[in-house]
Amino acid sequence: MNCGKLCLFALALVVSVKAFTQATSSPYSSNGIGEIAYQGLQHNFAMGETGIGTPSPWHINLENPALLTFNSLSSFQVGLQGESRKFRTQTASNSESSVGLRYMALSLPVVSRSRWITSFALLPLSSVSYHTVSFRPIDDELQEQTDYYGDGGLSQLIWANGFRISNSLSVGFKAAYVFGSIDSESNIKMVDSTGLISSQDYLIAYRESTSYSDIQFSVGASYHAKLSESKFLNFGAVYNISGELEGKKDTYFERQTIFGSTIQSQEISSGEKSTFEFPVSFGFGVSFENVGKYKIGVDVRNQFWDKSTPIESGEVYRNTTSVSVGGEFIPDYQSVNNYFSRVKYRAGISYRQSPYILNDTEINDFGINFGTSMPMIGASSLDLGFKFGVRGTTKNNLIRENYFQFVLGATINDRWFIKRRYD
Repeated sequence: MNCGKLCLFALALVVSVKAFTQATSSPYSSNGIGEIAYQGLQHNFAMGETGIGTPSPWHINLENPALLTFNSLSSFQVGLQGESRKFRTQTASNSESSVGLRYMALSLPVVSRSRWITSFALLPLSSVSYHTVSFRPIDDELQEQTDYYGDGGLSQLIWANGFRISNSLSVGFKAAYVFGSIDSESNIKMVDSTGLISSQDYLIAYRESTSYSDIQFSVGASYHAKLSESKFLNFGAVYNISGELEGKKDTYFERQTIFGSTIQSQEISSGEKSTFEFPVSFGFGVSFENVGKYKIGVDVRNQFWDKSTPIESGEVYRNTTSVSVGGEFIPDYQSVNNYFSRVKYRAGISYRQSPYILNDTEINDFGINFGTSMPMIGASSLDLGFKFGVRGTTKNNLIRENYFQFVLGATINDRWFIKRRYD
């Protein structure tokens, strides 16, 4: 057993829990528990966010824990995500960019011949980051300006396990400890027709801070059908069990200067119980694979939000469906003279429905994904993933987002538990 590698992972995990940041900034994250993050790693992301029925022996699959049984080696993956978003309404536009740790994951064989593989990971569940403004005319010279701010998000510490029942059938389960906090604020000030603040010494702000801490569960299954010596048809299914996220909310008023500095704070409530019913979801995936050459996969996911109680009054939820299609191609994995022939090239498209209905309008997301895994020493790789996407609309006083995301990751595959034959 390589204790040095395990200690390095443990140290990195502890540091990452403290430094972990969400990398999505969007006005739509003001709803519910924020922007729900995609749960796959880089190789899934680059293939159009497919993974429920698409196994890989070189990368960790957290979308379907049953597919962990394909990882015969010990694997460690880490990824950094950055993005740039442009927001546009019918009258204005703006842009934001961010970067942060996207994931850390470790998988280890517990029982030989991939009969039991266990995995530990740190992933975001949701992110909240927004600043929006609304105006209400008071008279010909003054108008009321309300600023809304939000920050924070929820993260997950995951323990996933895959068990091989037979050469074709595998099952798995995933437990996730969800933690994090979401802060929101609204304040009002008077401005003149030019946007300058009218004569006032301070403003009043209302603030909420909600901390969540709970456990979620999901189960999965996969079937690996052999068509020939090198061709396989794979099926996968996952079921995420609904669970109530429990939290504690603190609310208070603040008197602030016109520049945002707090002068005085008055508590309204402390430790008030807050809950969010996370939806039941079901996903199914299928893929065709010619080993060492290419694979093509399709995923369909459904989330049932009709049981979820809105956190804020006025929020309306809907059941959602998402569809992902993607593929991977390797020109010649045995090539000695041409490095780029051994590179894995991936591409795909994704379509997702947002659960939130705003101004009687449904919000949808469409993206084009692509990326590569470039082989390094041994079975390790440097992983790149990119996505161009668009979400929302400028109709009904809403916002259209055009965004670009990238994921830079590294995968280390090795045998960590080999008993020495010689000293």
